Amino acid sequence: MKKNYTNLIQKVKERSNPENLPIRRLLFESAGIPYTDVGQYVKLAMAGVPLEYTNNSKAAAKKVMVHLEKLHDKNIEFRFQGSVETNTHILNDNDIDLLQISLQSSTVDRASLKTALDESWKYTNKEYKNLKEHSDNFTLYGGDQLSDLGKIRIKSEETLQSIYKDVDISKPKAIAVEVKTPLRKVDVATAVYYKAIPYMKSNSEHKKGIQIYNKETDSKLPVEFPFWSIKRINEKSILSNGRLKKMIRFLKNIKCDTSQITGKPKISSFDINAICYDIDLKIYDSSNYLELVMILYNQISLLASDESYRNNLKSVDAQEYIFRSNPEKVSELYIFKSEIDAILSDIYSLKLIAV
Repeated sequence: MKKNYTNLIQKVKERSNPENLPIRRLLFESAGIPYTDVGQYVKLAMAGVPLEYTNNSKAAAKKVMVHLEKLHDKNIEFRFQGSVETNTHILNDNDIDLLQISLQSSTVDRASLKTALDESWKYTNKEYKNLKEHSDNFTLYGGDQLSDLGKIRIKSEETLQSIYKDVDISKPKAIAVEVKTPLRKVDVATAVYYKAIPYMKSNSEHKKGIQIYNKETDSKLPVEFPFWSIKRINEKSILSNGRLKKMIRFLKNIKCDTSQITGKPKISSFDINAICYDIDLKIYDSSNYLELVMILYNQISLLASDESYRNNLKSVDAQEYIFRSNPEKVSELYIFKSEIDAILSDIYSLKLIAV
């Protein structure tokens, strides 16, 4: 059944460009394709938020950061993470994530470091030298890391509540702050760096991991590598002239539209990044925006039907499996497949791309 694209287009505009800022044209949209409602919907769903909107989001986060810098002095390093850093965000996941990373201590993968030093033949001279320096410079922290993180979190809550009217401190992983000018939500997470072998052998900043503090359990969450993921998505998208990010945004919009039917989606933005990143660049590096819909349909279909392929799909930072032991996510793949199939059928019926 043909979709109501007038309604879908309006929804995309509301979630991607609520401030009615100028939208940049897709670099590959002028492919001699006539105007159609389905084509307009696909364009808008892939276009993402205007750069000015993204810059305003960062400006709001920097206002929060200024207050926290004064509070913590030089004991904290601030970094952004999440979809704003890759410009793959839409309004529904448009909160900007600000990390305040404690420099009082860090977590070092000492067991792997010891093993690496015993297996010197696996590394270049430069890599082994870097690993040796990390080992030689390691000192056991004399304080209580969890206690330190808890204090940082509490002090941050008190300070932000004294400055901003709308501050939610109930979330275990982050403080949610609503900045009025520009109007944005900023999530402030407290974390420490995690130094694994990829970072220690290279000293590449983007390979540093983090562990976010959970206030509710007074613990650190599993290691994640957000800066590595950001770099990978940005670099692969450059190679595809922005096509990777177009596909990510498109699936996020599909997720938003289907969630109104299915409730809270099980497939997250983190998962969508992995689904799109996994597609071989050679398949889509010269595709137009409508052909990208077909490529996404093929990827979702493959994931839905091939259990082995699905179970081996990893996150962009290659640290975790996306679909293993997640039957609810698998069920949602079929919903994604159905929605994209309906859009693709409309594209085919108008003969906008070859079947």
